[in-house]
Parts: sequence; structure tokens; C-alpha cells
Amino acid sequence: MPALFHHEGLEGQLCHYGCTHKTFSPTNVRVQASLFLLPKVTGLETVIGLYGKTVEIPCNIKIAKVEDIMLTKWKYSNEPSLSGDLLIKQKNENATVSATNEYKHRVSMAANFSLLLADAKLTDQHTFTCLMVYGGDIKEYSFKLVVQKLPEPLFITEKAEALEIGKRTKLGTCVAKNGNPAANIVWLKNNKTLSSDGNRILINETVVKQPGTDLLTVASTLQFSAEKDDTGAQFSCRAEHPQGRDLVSPPQTFTITCKSH
Repeated sequence: MPALFHHEGLEGQLCHYGCTHKTFSPTNVRVQASLFLLPKVTGLETVIGLYGKTVEIPCNIKIAKVEDIMLTKWKYSNEPSLSGDLLIKQKNENATVSATNEYKHRVSMAANFSLLLADAKLTDQHTFTCLMVYGGDIKEYSFKLVVQKLPEPLFITEKAEALEIGKRTKLGTCVAKNGNPAANIVWLKNNKTLSSDGNRILINETVVKQPGTDLLTVASTLQFSAEKDDTGAQFSCRAEHPQGRDLVSPPQTFTITCKSH
């Protein structure tokens, strides 16, 4: 197979990356319809993006002078078979979108060669790879995109009308809707954490994936056996999440009653 790069240090290297016919100047590098090169691959890093926002995925150019960069290309992949091209930029030209699927109108390239991905979704959690050709070398930089979303404000539903002393009663259900990853819900009494003890306190949790978005809704139910000292106590719940721990439901108080005879 003839070399498709006619440049000292590149000739004879083999691997495929599609791009258009172009002769670069002032170098004597020629990229044909099927670019066959063997890139050097760096370690996989993680980029955290926010759901619904524009995510910037960097292409590491610290080792290259901008003026030496002849070609930059972005692609994505997700095992076992999902993959596709996104953008390609040749020297002294604007970036061209090569994606033909939903990414066609959601991707662009920043001045520093980073990939800009608009309206991030959970389905975007792929490995994104930047291929860079510069100064007689070819390298790849790969990043795993993780999309996170803080859940919606917490609220307590299915609240008990009253709590009976000595009788474990369903106090309520704390709901943290549409987050990713799933929030960890903590129940509080007078701002102090409650934990299941199998006797007075029992906490059960369910996690439901929302159709269409794959966002996660967590519902945590607290069963509580009241004591006389619980009169006037304030109950609330807090969501612990990588995007912050400031989500706390409005406090609730309950009427405390004695055992019925």
C-alpha cells in the first residue's frame, strides 16, 4: 500500500482516518480521502459535563505549536460498535462538521481546538477522541464524557396526618426527581441524620429511570415511631449529589398522638 502522507517521519505509517483531499502549505503533506496513519494514543481522562449545557472537551495542544498543527479531527465511540466522526479542521481553514446524525447541529470547535457539544444528554456519555497531526507527528487524546444533573428541588409527599407514640408510621416519601447520578437521600430530624435501626426507624428507597431522558428519580420513604419528645420536631430530607449538597426539603412538623386504646 503506498503511503498517503508524503512527509519525512510520517511516510509508511498505517491507520485510517477519513478526510477530504487537501494539500497543506508550506509543508509537503498531502491528505487523501482515506488518511492512513498510526497515531500515538494518550491515557483516557474524564470530563464532567452538565445536563442541558454546552460541554467543552479539550484537545491537549500543550506539546504542539498552534502554527505547526496541520489537521485536527474529533470523533466519538462507545463499545461495542457505536462510533462516528464529528468535526475536522485543516490548517488555515475553518472547522467542518462531518457528523450526519443528531450531532450535526450540536457540535463545533473552539479556537483552542476543544470540542463544544451543546445541550448535553445522558446519551452523549461516550469516549470522545481528538486526532492531531503536527510537526511530523500524529497523536490522539481521548476523554470519557460523564454527564451529571442536580435533581430538582426536594419535596415530601404522602405525609402522615399524625405520628403515634410507640407505633411505627409512614411519615412520608422524599422525592428527588430527574438527577444523574442518582441522589443519595438523607432524612433529618432537627437537622440531625436519621438512620434505619430496624425498630423505630425504617428507610426504604427506590430509583426509577425516566423514559426519554434516562434521568433518575429517587424516592425514599421514612417510617418512624414517635416519642413524646418528638412534639414540634422538624423533619426534612437532603439530597447528596456530586453537583452539590444544598438541596434540602422544606421542614415539616407532625402532630404527635398517644396510643389509642
